[in-house]
This record gives sequence, C-alpha cells and structure tokens, in this order.
Amino acid sequence: MLQRRVLVLYLEKALKPTPAIKELANSVIERKEMDWRTKNNGVDCGVFTMRHMETYKGDQKPWATGFVNEDEVNNRQKAQLHLLRTRYLSKIILSEHNMHRQKIIKMANAFDKRPDKERYMKDLDKEIPERMKIYFDRGN
Repeated sequence: MLQRRVLVLYLEKALKPTPAIKELANSVIERKEMDWRTKNNGVDCGVFTMRHMETYKGDQKPWATGFVNEDEVNNRQKAQLHLLRTRYLSKIILSEHNMHRQKIIKMANAFDKRPDKERYMKDLDKEIPERMKIYFDRGN
C-alpha cells in the first residue's frame, strides 16, 4: 500500500496528474497466485519481476513463465534463476545504452587472459559471502 502511494506521488510530481494516475491511486491490488512462489528465496525478487514483466499477458491462463516450483528436486528453479540472472545481466552490460559498456568489455577481456582465472573463479564462492557480510553488516 505504501509503495503504491509513493509511486503515485512520484508520478504526480514527475508527470502532470492524469486520470490514469488517480485510478492507480484508488485501484484494488490483486495478488496473483503463482505455483512457483518461493518461501526460501529472498534475493531473486528482481529476477522474478523481470520474468513476470516479460511473460504476463493479462488474464491469460495459464500464465506461462516457465518457472518450476521451488521445492522440486534437483534445484531446477535455482538453475532457472541463475540462467535468467546471466541473461539479464549480459543484456544490461552489453546494451548500447550502457555508458560503461566498453570499459566492462575491456575488463572482461583482460580477465579472460589471466592465467589464474579458474582458481580465482573457484574462490569466488568463498569471497562473495565474505564481501556481502562486510557490506551488509557495516551499519550494525
């Protein structure tokens, strides 16, 4: 509810107030029931949102996102999310609208030439949680 109010205030300030914005302010939000809804994943909301925006066609039934249920064997949803993260990230990085595109491509090419890149990539599984802990525990 609060997020919608903030969005409406932003739209009214950024644009001129319109009937559509007023309708948004007073609309009833319907939460869609989704078989693939997660209980144990609190980090991939952006990936789910982007996939939902790609695949939502209104009242189309069934809603075909391609997601499997979270509790399926072999972590298939986890693999799907990894693939989508990779796909979205590469599209963002390689977009002609990304002003840092050339710099990132040069850095990636330089990394690719490193003789120790395989060892470095294996160590990322250990380094990333440590860096996140440092980053997120700063204010505590």
